[in-house]
Amino acid sequence: MPARLQTFGHLRLLDEGGNDIVFPEKALLILCYLLTRGITEMPRAEAASLFWDEEHSASAFANLRQTVSRVQKRQRELDRSYLTFTDTAVLLGPESIESDVGQVRDGAHLDTLTDLLSEDFLKYTRSGNRVLMSWITLQRTAHIALLRSTLLSGNATENGVTRQVRSAAALRLLESSPDDDEVRAVLTGRPALHAPLMTLQPTIQLLTPHEHDISRPRKNPPRVVLLPPVTTLAARNAARFSEALIEDVTIGLCALRSISIIAPHTAAQISLQTDRAATYERHKISYILETRLRDEGDSHTLFAQLIFFGSDEVIWADRFPLTAEGLARSRQMIAHQIAGAIATQIEMNEIIRNDYEHDPNAYRSFLLGQGQLKNLDLRDVRKARKSFREALQAKNGFAPALGGLARSYFLEWLLTARGDEDLLRQAERYAEETIRIDERLPAGYRELGVVKLYARCFDESAAYLDRAETLSPHHANVIASYADTLVQGSQPELGLKKINHAIDLNPLPPDEYFWTAAGAAYALGRYEEALAYITRMKDKEPVHRLSAACWAMLGDVKKARLFVRRTFESNPNFDFESWTAIIPFKEEWQRKHYYDGLKRAGF
Repeated sequence: MPARLQTFGHLRLLDEGGNDIVFPEKALLILCYLLTRGITEMPRAEAASLFWDEEHSASAFANLRQTVSRVQKRQRELDRSYLTFTDTAVLLGPESIESDVGQVRDGAHLDTLTDLLSEDFLKYTRSGNRVLMSWITLQRTAHIALLRSTLLSGNATENGVTRQVRSAAALRLLESSPDDDEVRAVLTGRPALHAPLMTLQPTIQLLTPHEHDISRPRKNPPRVVLLPPVTTLAARNAARFSEALIEDVTIGLCALRSISIIAPHTAAQISLQTDRAATYERHKISYILETRLRDEGDSHTLFAQLIFFGSDEVIWADRFPLTAEGLARSRQMIAHQIAGAIATQIEMNEIIRNDYEHDPNAYRSFLLGQGQLKNLDLRDVRKARKSFREALQAKNGFAPALGGLARSYFLEWLLTARGDEDLLRQAERYAEETIRIDERLPAGYRELGVVKLYARCFDESAAYLDRAETLSPHHANVIASYADTLVQGSQPELGLKKINHAIDLNPLPPDEYFWTAAGAAYALGRYEEALAYITRMKDKEPVHRLSAACWAMLGDVKKARLFVRRTFESNPNFDFESWTAIIPFKEEWQRKHYYDGLKRAGF
């Protein structure tokens, strides 16, 4: 059985058992070029200019000679000869090699093309050589054209080609050409829509044609990815249903020309990435739909949330009960609801998106600062502040960056625990400036509400945070800050409910969520529950004081003393009396409860 060259996605040479054959990358490119063109040899001069440097021939020939030497050495080790070399040419060797690109030809079945072309030809090849990249682009264009002609031919509905294969092919084509009405008609089963939105009958309220024309094509439509549902331990039939549901939603959204949908294959690959934020940025994705299937006894619930990547904000979320007897009946209805909600919320959010993406340098610096603020570490907070200032240098008056600055000053105040009023004043100033520049942005109201809390203006704090939640009712960070205000405002039970709602929206939250939840549980006298929240934090250093109080109230003085020592190790200048004097509890019983726990611990 011959070796096989894989050219779609990662360029790899595989042996008879499907294992990677380690081979020089440039040699793999030469094999790919020869096999794709259907030729057996090429002049050395052409290889040097194509694969190395077309303008500096001496350097290119030197690189070619080095590669030839490496290939010959490797082939002796393998006892195989995939390439041979003469003084003037590079040739295919006597070993037989098959290639997936050879299957991409006229007359190929649609299922074969759809499977192969789910990844780009030489997707991960990076070269500064203009001629080589132009050739790769030409091949990709030809492949997409072949897929399109095969899909639109009469054969696509014959020869047992399934609807699933036709849909996958159409989605792949629409990913690269969102305005292709003929392909969209194949996918949706009807002519491309020219009316706003879709012909849906969702139960939620959608924008009317007179409010927004969502079907109007944009020059750079926002990219949307619908990630496969997280099903974990869910029953098989419910898991299959939820996966099919997301496919239905994807197909429905492809009727819109105002957004660009990431194909399901790519979406599945994205869901496996460890650093999704970097992946979203690299693929220029603006919106992410995440879904989770939950077991609830005899039934299941599908939780869906739409996230705007620019602000890491949940702009819509809902739950859909899935009963065993009604799965098939409810599938289309739920698909319509989700698709309609996504279309509407994206249209409503586009003005804000344009503000974020107007200046790419400002946007990049802002995203960097947002990521740094997720760590409750003083060094990261100060790095974030620097990133936000860089964003403002790139775009003066960029409201999201001003909101980030306000947040950074508050977090520094919180982490240093010195009661530095200047830090709070700075946070307040930047929060007010954020609201002045963009009163639609919830971040300004959120930060001002937080500052007012620690200024002991509890009613004002709640009012600002209520306004922030009204502007963005599914924004987990806003809800978490509101929960903190309720806890400090001596309403810990309501605060705990709200912070758990925030955790529900943001299942992998920053540590401050668990800090708030632990504080609420302590105030309610549920010390073990408070410690359980603390164990979920990545960095537990900021909550050593709370841990000490919990263990003291549970009667374990030894453990309480341990956290007292750790508090002073991380902050040698910590002044217990000064710090407890500035903790903003609205009612005296709550302040005394915490004070007593800390004194029992040994502070």
